[in-house]
Amino acid sequence: MNNNEKSDGILKANRNSSIELLRIITMMGVVILHYNNASMGGGFKYVEEGSINRIFLYITENMFICAVNLFVLISAYFLAVSGQRKLIKIVELIIQVMAFRIAFHIAGLVMGNEFSVKSFLVSLLPANYFVVLYSVVYILSPYINVLIDRLTKEQFKKLVIVLFTLFSCWTFFVDIIEALNGDSILGLSTVGMYGNQYGYTIVNFLLIYFIGAYIRKNSVSISKSKALTGMVVCFAILFASSLAEHMLGFENTISWNYNNPFVIIMAVFVLLFFNDFNFVSKPVNELAKGSFTCFLFHVGLLNYVLIEKFCTGNIIMLILHQLSVAVAIFIVSYVVYKIYYLCSHWFIKLITPLVSKMDINI
Repeated sequence: MNNNEKSDGILKANRNSSIELLRIITMMGVVILHYNNASMGGGFKYVEEGSINRIFLYITENMFICAVNLFVLISAYFLAVSGQRKLIKIVELIIQVMAFRIAFHIAGLVMGNEFSVKSFLVSLLPANYFVVLYSVVYILSPYINVLIDRLTKEQFKKLVIVLFTLFSCWTFFVDIIEALNGDSILGLSTVGMYGNQYGYTIVNFLLIYFIGAYIRKNSVSISKSKALTGMVVCFAILFASSLAEHMLGFENTISWNYNNPFVIIMAVFVLLFFNDFNFVSKPVNELAKGSFTCFLFHVGLLNYVLIEKFCTGNIIMLILHQLSVAVAIFIVSYVVYKIYYLCSHWFIKLITPLVSKMDINI
């Protein structure tokens, strides 16, 4: 393992800042995706049909649709080189999820929401699909690494191809069939009886892990120009297909499912592009610490940034607004992270010795 890394796969202070910069951009991309989301920020709900504003939202949606897969891919890239895991990291994530859910619940009560015992108890649950699935991958990953290490390079390559075919290509084919059928087809998916869940599954997370591990263990690299070309081609395919689906009146845009092969491949090209750079920046590394907080915190802010006003206004103002919202929310999230850290680090330090007894070290 490179001596720039910790044993659990998380980089030290002198880590490659290009990857930390990618984390920041990825989280801003998630903010933009939710800015656009009709049921979150409301972008697609507010923009006029056929307008240039809608086209702009389609552009940014397809630019960043690989963001969640990319975040998992980055983690896999580092976790693949170690068999040691600190469970306190998972406990920290879960505590942060619970703290934020409780804080948002209390904020809702202050703003006039009616109190109920049921809603309060639900707010105590660490209900966050990304955190839960990521935690499972984190815990299983050292055992997966042992299995991977027993494979030759050729065997590992075949395994990745088989997994990609079964759990990306086939599942997305099922999504297409179901979209054309206008209804789900039970029992056709390789993920489960009730389908692929848009790629929001542990199956997709594990598939991404195997891909990231293959890239890392085999030192896969391509030139910046090839990586950029791959990104542009994937974007073009996703943009054309998603726009076509909208014009055909599809109920859901399946091109944006996380199990879509082109969404996964695009994430790979982005990682390879950034990994070809190598620089160290303490400010970038420090800001990247706020990435996870941004993931948890940003949705609650989107209702207060006047998205409807800008989505129905001038295109230049919409472009500036979307970008500035993503940057501003990330900065606010970093500040919130620092405040949260100051308030919670004593408790984490207190429970670390107890949790460490359950660490998984292979």
